Amino acid sequence: MKFDLGDFKRRGGHVHFIGCAGAGTRPLASIFIELGFPCSGSDLLPAEIAGMTVFQGHAAENLPKGGFPLLVVHTSAAAPDNPELVEAKRRGAAVMRRGEALAHLGTLFEHTIAVAGSHGKTSVSAMTAHTLTELGRNPGFLIGGSVSGWTTAGRAGNGKLFVTEVDESDSTNALFHASTAVVTNIEDDHSWSVGGTDALFGSFVTFGKNAGHLIFVEGENTDRLLAPLPVSSERISRLLPAWDFPAHWGGFQKLNAVTAFAAVRSAVDCSDDEIRAALFRFPGVERRMSVRFDNGTFRIVEDYAHHPTELKASLSALRETNPGRRMIVVFQPHRYARLKRYLPEFAALLKTVDGPVFLPPVFAAWTDKSDVDSGTLAAAVGKNAHAVSGTWESMAETVAEHARSGDLIAVIGAGDVKEIIAPLSRLLKSR
Repeated sequence: MKFDLGDFKRRGGHVHFIGCAGAGTRPLASIFIELGFPCSGSDLLPAEIAGMTVFQGHAAENLPKGGFPLLVVHTSAAAPDNPELVEAKRRGAAVMRRGEALAHLGTLFEHTIAVAGSHGKTSVSAMTAHTLTELGRNPGFLIGGSVSGWTTAGRAGNGKLFVTEVDESDSTNALFHASTAVVTNIEDDHSWSVGGTDALFGSFVTFGKNAGHLIFVEGENTDRLLAPLPVSSERISRLLPAWDFPAHWGGFQKLNAVTAFAAVRSAVDCSDDEIRAALFRFPGVERRMSVRFDNGTFRIVEDYAHHPTELKASLSALRETNPGRRMIVVFQPHRYARLKRYLPEFAALLKTVDGPVFLPPVFAAWTDKSDVDSGTLAAAVGKNAHAVSGTWESMAETVAEHARSGDLIAVIGAGDVKEIIAPLSRLLKSR
């Protein structure tokens, strides 16, 4: 954290983003642009970002030329031999991962709220930013998902409050020094990408130690790892308060709301009633229990769950909010490493579904070999499960053939499984 972003800006520094079209990097770039930094970027995919030049493809000549200081921000997916990284290091430019740049960005704001956790951090950070906006505080924010009705996932606001989620998958959560740090839960997901469970858990401990005030949700790992830390802290009970929550919120969303409430209360001087009223107007995050189709006969709901804990919460919420409906599940495993690690847990959960379970190919474009796949999971679930493949249209036809009047069809996963929704909706529309 020796790099001084404020001084870099005063000296006319330029920021170049490698992989700027990504869900986490695009809004980060937008915030830098809004704060007045000259920016450019590149990506393998075509992209347009207002206020900066974006190059398709990676090449050394994409880096700007001139006598000004240069900061190159890259995603964790950027290979060491990326020509822009190589050129940046040759020039002696400052080079950092996206999460490190985010940590430096936080130093420009008066009060930062950073949300970490294996699950729920997008919803909690979005709820927090929404509530502060509704309260007239004009916060800056960086959200890892699309909030319904919002036109951006990142903005600078008025420069006073900043809300962001921070990532444990590359341990950059440990770099953030938050005024208010929030931890929703701690599990071993992503441990394979950071050197093991101890390293993963250690990043959460460091994140908590770095905080001015720590808010964490009750749990075996959060209690064990975070409660002993010598910082100001608040523990959120899983026993929900007797609030008049919106009727369509499931239990996990209610717990997210209680956590966001605590985060907002730590940053602003408003009454509890004012905070709750603003919070309960939250429109939701796309791909989180989102109703995509309902013709009175069939209902399609999409959810982003891709870990057993998330899948368990999603199935519970779907049953709670859709009583009396038979459930069909279309679940796309996300990453071979995750499927292999949690295969028994996924199978046990999918066995509880009362309707057919369809399993499209694993979403893991960056991995082409594994000894487990959707067929392995289907075999573990049993006769109720079917591994499917082909085009999304053909897979939609298979699902539609099994659908009965009144069915709830849950489309679940963090990959491209959402592509089945449009053709499936067309097939069910006239039935």
